[in-house]
Amino acid sequence: MDQNSQSPHECPVPFHGGLVPLHGGLPDQDPGRFYEGLRRHWGPIAPVELGPGVGAWLVMGYQEVLELVWNERAFSSDARRWNSITEGSLPEDSPLLAVLGWRPALNRLDDQAHRRQRRAVTETLNGIDLRRLRSTVRQQAEALVDGWATDRTADLVSQYARPLVWSAFRMLVGLPRSEERRLGALLGSIAGGAHDAARAEAELTGMLHRLVAAKREVPGPDLTSWLLAHSAPLTEAEVAHGLAAVLLSGGESTIGWISGTMRLLLGDARLDSAVATGQLTVRDLTDRALWDGSPVPNIAGRWARNDLTFAGCRVRAGDLLIPCLAAANTDLRVHGAQNLGSRAHLAWGTGSHGCPAKDVARSIAETAVDVLLRRLGQLRPGVHATAPPRQPSLWSGAPDELPVVFAPVRPVRPNAAAGAPATSTVMGVPAKRKDERAADSGSKPPQWSWWNSINGW
Repeated sequence: MDQNSQSPHECPVPFHGGLVPLHGGLPDQDPGRFYEGLRRHWGPIAPVELGPGVGAWLVMGYQEVLELVWNERAFSSDARRWNSITEGSLPEDSPLLAVLGWRPALNRLDDQAHRRQRRAVTETLNGIDLRRLRSTVRQQAEALVDGWATDRTADLVSQYARPLVWSAFRMLVGLPRSEERRLGALLGSIAGGAHDAARAEAELTGMLHRLVAAKREVPGPDLTSWLLAHSAPLTEAEVAHGLAAVLLSGGESTIGWISGTMRLLLGDARLDSAVATGQLTVRDLTDRALWDGSPVPNIAGRWARNDLTFAGCRVRAGDLLIPCLAAANTDLRVHGAQNLGSRAHLAWGTGSHGCPAKDVARSIAETAVDVLLRRLGQLRPGVHATAPPRQPSLWSGAPDELPVVFAPVRPVRPNAAAGAPATSTVMGVPAKRKDERAADSGSKPPQWSWWNSINGW
């Protein structure tokens, strides 16, 4: 986007260079208020600056986001079209590239290349036994609560949502427990738009490439092994980057979903009462939280294939347009749908690029919230830390912290270590592909069991 171009919309606020500066995150600690103010000034689409000299369009209208995501003839997911790259205005070490740069992953591809990877990832995720996953997550959640049950206070982000989600996703992709803490830190840096996001993404990619190579040699009951065995077939680079996409979109969104649900409940006594009396189920509550605040506020952008007029604005070929799911869900033209229990929210994206891990995320989030509501009595907000919170990220809706206080809780397993791993797996071990079996003919294949787990679960 050309910083000197004029939008058809008039903005009464004197933004620098005519673009709304979003360097490093949102300038307001209340994202909902910020998006609403932006929409009042600009309408459904606003010109923003993501970094020095790096312009983009932030698409905030519900219908406009739908058109942007669904109209693949007009808009591409391939960042190699980005005029900030082709014109040299984006530094090679920009943290924006960790989220928006091109990779051989399903969320950054178009047409047949995208469909091939999408099918492989979707079919692999469908192989997860969600009943077993819920059981595994419940065991882990109970163990985490046991770890601070007698403290009468806890931070539901750092002591619960983050360790619970990264434990589950680490197990799903097949990483060893020793990598769990580092995995969460790297993904947090990328989703948080940290200054070292490019370095974090490079380290994450290296970690996943090593994992893929190891699973090629010794398959396990995990997503990595199943992706390698898929009939697509996928290269090791495609598997590694596909895993990164699932971890970033599925993992970070689940953390935001759990914390967003609990924050919604803590802030509304009527909801608390409705849940306590059975008028509102955990599923109802978690769905309402998706309307209130999208776990992923903005998703990886789209690039205009040609010059066009979109939502009344002149858009150049190669311009970046960012679908703002958080703003679209609060669009007054559709927001009343939440009162009808509608799931027409855009929290998971939509169309062929919608989040493929949403069923996994739902299983984890609903289980996590259910355990908290069942275990913690007289739950109320705690005292916030004195350190100022970071700027809200463009890419993650999870708060820095969510302190709570509660009535004394008796540990379920007082002698168990907090965060103790579950013992079952949620997938089987894949058979080798036909081409690999042919290459290995003459050698006896290993005998795998449903209960095999090389990762300590």
